[in-house]
Amino acid sequence: MADGPATAVDVSVLVTNWNGCEVLRECLRSLARETHGVRHETIVVDDASTDGSTEMVRREFPGIRLLMNSDNAGFVRSNNAGAEIARGRYLFLLNSDTVLVNNAVMILAEYLDGHERVGACGGWLLGSDGSSQISYGYAPSLCQALVDALFLNDLFPGFRFPARGIVPGRELKSPLPVEYVSGADLMVRRDFVERFGLFDTAFEAYCEEVDLCRRVRRSGNMDVHFVPDARIVHMGGVSYRKMGPRRISMQCRSTNTFLRKYHGEIYSTIVRALFAWHYAVKLMFRIAMWTVASGAKRQFWTERVSDAGHFVLDNLRRG
Repeated sequence: MADGPATAVDVSVLVTNWNGCEVLRECLRSLARETHGVRHETIVVDDASTDGSTEMVRREFPGIRLLMNSDNAGFVRSNNAGAEIARGRYLFLLNSDTVLVNNAVMILAEYLDGHERVGACGGWLLGSDGSSQISYGYAPSLCQALVDALFLNDLFPGFRFPARGIVPGRELKSPLPVEYVSGADLMVRRDFVERFGLFDTAFEAYCEEVDLCRRVRRSGNMDVHFVPDARIVHMGGVSYRKMGPRRISMQCRSTNTFLRKYHGEIYSTIVRALFAWHYAVKLMFRIAMWTVASGAKRQFWTERVSDAGHFVLDNLRRG
């Protein structure tokens, strides 16, 4: 059903955008094409874009509510601003670099309607080639960091040790409880947000959905579920890829913020040291691959070496 101020709303779809005009257009087209049978509104929060994004939304999607930040407020604050004007019973946080494959909005809303103990849920994220992408996972913790440091998921993939990001297997058919679902497509009950807030502004970007899902489980005393029937293509960090090493610094800083918030400084230091070791081993392997590569493969391994090096340094110097 179309957006409209006079209609009761079940789902408020919140899409934040920063200089992603082309992917935003495809996202909004997919929303219009795939979403039906559920009363919804779409709110685009533009984070001071300079690429014509707001003009495109006004021109091509006049029924969408557009909220424009005068300054770059970041992903977390932009979503919070959108939540303040949302009218739906559920808030669906959707990245601008996503395309709906099916009627995911209705699927997730009906799932929450039918499961009162579930406070938040998300769908199956796919790559543009149809491959499975990280859709849920485990929060950063000492246990999970030890798994990474010992490369247990690489050595024993069938044991399903805790992983920060999990790619669903094709055999997965039924919903399941998880620690968090990806913030690229996260639906949460509005009454929870009214009581406990949406995103903690201590996070600039990254880990904010992990924190939100933890609060849903702990403060809200509800579950978080992965719902495989909802399918969304996720291009993955189109805006953030432009940021280079700063993106990695943001990830490490947010992980540190999460660990300190719930476990304290000593715990955070130990976990970050384990993450640094994990990436140091990867760094050595990638350097070895770089030395024998040539052409396009050498450029690929150059970027991978750089990423691993930044992860090591940023995990060691956080705090």
